[in-house]
Amino acid sequence: MVDRRRFVGALMATAVTSHAERFAKGSRLSRKTANGLIPESPSDTPNYWCTWAAQNYMYGHDLPELDPKVLEGDSGSKLAHDAMTEKMLFGRTGWAQDFFPRIREDVLFLLDDGWQIGGTASFELDPKKFPSFTGSPADRLMKLNHAIRGAGWRGTALWCRNTPGGDADHRLESLSHSAGIKYWKVDIGDPTFNLVRLRNQTHIPLTLEHVHGEWPVNGDWRNDGRFGAQRWGSNRMEILQHTDVYRTYDVTSILSLPTTVDRVSEMLKGAEGHSEVRGLLNVEDEVYVAAAMGCTMGILRHPLQGMRPGKDTDLFFNGPRQTKKRMDEVVRALRWQRIAPPFSPGLGSVKLSDEILTDSWIFERGQTWQNEIVGARVQQGAPACLARNISLPEVKVKGDKPFVFTTRFPNGAVAIGAQERTQVGNGWYMPKCDVTLSVGDAPGPYGVFGYFDSLTLAFDNPPHDKRVLAQDLAGDEPIDISSMVQVRGKSLYIPGKVISRIGLHSATPGDISAPGLVIAIG
Repeated sequence: MVDRRRFVGALMATAVTSHAERFAKGSRLSRKTANGLIPESPSDTPNYWCTWAAQNYMYGHDLPELDPKVLEGDSGSKLAHDAMTEKMLFGRTGWAQDFFPRIREDVLFLLDDGWQIGGTASFELDPKKFPSFTGSPADRLMKLNHAIRGAGWRGTALWCRNTPGGDADHRLESLSHSAGIKYWKVDIGDPTFNLVRLRNQTHIPLTLEHVHGEWPVNGDWRNDGRFGAQRWGSNRMEILQHTDVYRTYDVTSILSLPTTVDRVSEMLKGAEGHSEVRGLLNVEDEVYVAAAMGCTMGILRHPLQGMRPGKDTDLFFNGPRQTKKRMDEVVRALRWQRIAPPFSPGLGSVKLSDEILTDSWIFERGQTWQNEIVGARVQQGAPACLARNISLPEVKVKGDKPFVFTTRFPNGAVAIGAQERTQVGNGWYMPKCDVTLSVGDAPGPYGVFGYFDSLTLAFDNPPHDKRVLAQDLAGDEPIDISSMVQVRGKSLYIPGKVISRIGLHSATPGDISAPGLVIAIG
């Protein structure tokens, strides 16, 4: 694990700037590490990019029109299943060859349903879909893994459902091990955790992800839309206690944030004080929630758009958030986790604000695969603020509040995120907010995600006469912002325009991601 005090101290010591180097946006470092404030080594956190959303976008590109109903339910799942092919992954513009070139070393490439033949847990690569990968089942998987690693990804992860149980599970784990596959997304099944037990007995290096199946919206979605408290010993807590990764499961595109935040809040609160929990929470595609709350990611977003007729229907990514234009957020979140890796929900304290924010949307056909909510007003509530191992932030607004979440990590790093709201007729808007966070004696660095009017970091000791560096987490260039911020007593005041300027400094042209930056003080 990176010793952040030494890392930041060494960087500060070698960062030399002169008056001539100063310019309107700050003072760049003339000497720095290859990635500035970000460690060069990729993260070994069990994050992955999952093919499922992209698979669901493949059908209908050449049709004159497309009825969204065919994309829902079993029909849509079959179309997605059929879309998984060798060419789709490794062709000239294949997903493994084309997506996320900057952070492939940080993530696994996860093949969802459709890669296999003979059921949902055979672990045999379909030879018709993947004709280039020949030989025994182990040989075919090994060649697949080699091709994915050759494209720059950290390795291959595989989806399965309802493994056979008993000794047959051991055979499948051994098959996977011989091919170098180290992650399974177990999507339902394994109720007695036989996979985990066998893995532990044989010491096979295999990370196992389990779930508790959920609707894509929480609770009584016509009213408060809450996930509900998760007491210790409940089914969800049992799964969390016995797995390596617990995925919070499917959500709608438009109300993804409040749905996920509420699930994370209650899972964290339910696990509080149970240090025996070793598993991590996976929040799927809410990458800034993952970064700021110490969770893993099951990234689903992809840049494919404009390929279907008419409204370019995509059940997974649609609506005013325009997630498929937010690829930089993935880069920023993953690079932050090189600094502050996720940690167990059972470690430390959890604080949830009493104030509940409720978002809402009326879903049109083509905005969700859950046809029961099409045409209905859906509401999802979640705490306005949540905090791990740190005090709840103070959020001052004149109108609506954003969702704000923060964490102090075991290594002393601190992250805070502020994210948008969604209401019928006003989707994905960012309320103006001035946020104060008491970081105490946390040495940092400090990750900041989202838009703020201002952010004040309150310390135990005044940060006088200290240099302040900041860097877009999507870039490699630290900038001296000492002259752009203010020391007010024991606090450091950071204007929102500085957060936006630095946090978007290395933005990809056309990308509309929210800012994400790291700040070091020393």
